Amino acid sequence: METSRKGPVVLLRLNHDEDIVASIEKAVERERYTMLVMTGLGMIHQFELGYFDEGRYLSKFFKEPHELLSLQGTVSSEGEPRIHLHATVSTTKHRALGGHLIRGRAWMSNEIGLVRLEGGFSKRTLDPKKKVSILHIE
Repeated sequence: METSRKGPVVLLRLNHDEDIVASIEKAVERERYTMLVMTGLGMIHQFELGYFDEGRYLSKFFKEPHELLSLQGTVSSEGEPRIHLHATVSTTKHRALGGHLIRGRAWMSNEIGLVRLEGGFSKRTLDPKKKVSILHIE
């Protein structure tokens, strides 16, 4: 993974077969500001997308490479999970799929940008009724 940090911006370039979620976790482990928002693209393989339904993810695993059309997410100051990612991918037949990115590996290369938002504080806490960690902003 290549990393560049300048002001509120963190840029990542992942190499072939690097774990996307673990790479982002490593890059932001010391970032404890208000919130980071992220965007990315590239290609992805060995990935799992989820659809949240009544306290659990209905997930599907894909082994073959797909275009990573959009990687969107946030990183909270505190709470678990700190990282919340969604991905939109495309098949070889140009069909789009999307959902919560549970796991995945870079195919060839991924380009990811994160921007730190200043002010306030963000934390994820479990909402027992919704059975999911919800972002709270102070």
